[in-house]
Amino acid sequence: MKWMYVLALAACASAPPPPAAHQLPADARLVDHGGSAFVAAERFRGQVVVLDFWATWCKECRQTIPQVARLAEAFASSGLVVVGVNEGESPADVMTSARDLGIAYPIALDPELAFADRMGAQSLPMLVVIDRSGAVVHRARRVDRETLAVIRKLLAK
Repeated sequence: MKWMYVLALAACASAPPPPAAHQLPADARLVDHGGSAFVAAERFRGQVVVLDFWATWCKECRQTIPQVARLAEAFASSGLVVVGVNEGESPADVMTSARDLGIAYPIALDPELAFADRMGAQSLPMLVVIDRSGAVVHRARRVDRETLAVIRKLLAK
């Protein structure tokens, strides 16, 4: 009888999340604030990119957004591209929150959370650093010393 209980629990368990991408998926799409879909790998090819996965309801995201904004401003002249990727919220809510939070860097929408799932961003906030070849080289929950070191190294190349 005990083994039936274990089997029942195992059957109810959700599938593990897919493994995080090690490369920006060639066919992964995001939506810009105007509602147009674009392929992230094509748009960001040849650039050093920080993707900041966030949501308006995420308290910790609200704490890291000022860090990300300072990062975007500090490294813009060096060619760093910072994009806020909102997870699953309406464009109107996202743009209102972005304005209220002082986000000046570009915002992309992930309405179905498909991009976030493929990138391994199941918990928020999540920063993903991508090198010029499209490889995911670093993940972090906030802008920390290690994140800054990775970005500086990538921009120096």
